[in-house]
Amino acid sequence: MFVELLATIFNRVPVRWQRRILDRAHPRFLVGVVGLGVTADGAVLLARHRFGAPQWRLLGGFIAREESFQDALRREIGEETGLEVEIGPILEANTGHRWARVEVAYAYRVTGGERVLSGEVLELAEFPPSALPPMRADQRGYIERHSAEAIAWARGRAGTSQAR
Repeated sequence: MFVELLATIFNRVPVRWQRRILDRAHPRFLVGVVGLGVTADGAVLLARHRFGAPQWRLLGGFIAREESFQDALRREIGEETGLEVEIGPILEANTGHRWARVEVAYAYRVTGGERVLSGEVLELAEFPPSALPPMRADQRGYIERHSAEAIAWARGRAGTSQAR
């Protein structure tokens, strides 16, 4: 009975106020995207960043307002490495490891560009999934759970024209 009464009152409130009420009543999350970059021969592309933990990790970043997940990942990788990439299938969507963060993980493969590291990235290297360097546990988990799928996708895309 209480919920029905509350719904009746809420539905009579103008939409702009409904949005404000919902906005204040729910926790905020950062929205990020990471990519499991793979080569046709099965290597995983990892970076060591200047900011944050010193371990190797996947490339990615935060999504700008009105930017798609795929465009954000493409932009972040381009800004940090100079590489052009094709974004593949979504591998996982999850809450972040340490923060109030929603994180979406995609497979990707390099299709072009020139490797030029930004000031954010110290190193960029490829590793076989069986010989990963020290890295964040949550991101190691992405690789353990999804590298076979990402590698199969990349191998299937090898030789095809670059898709958006």
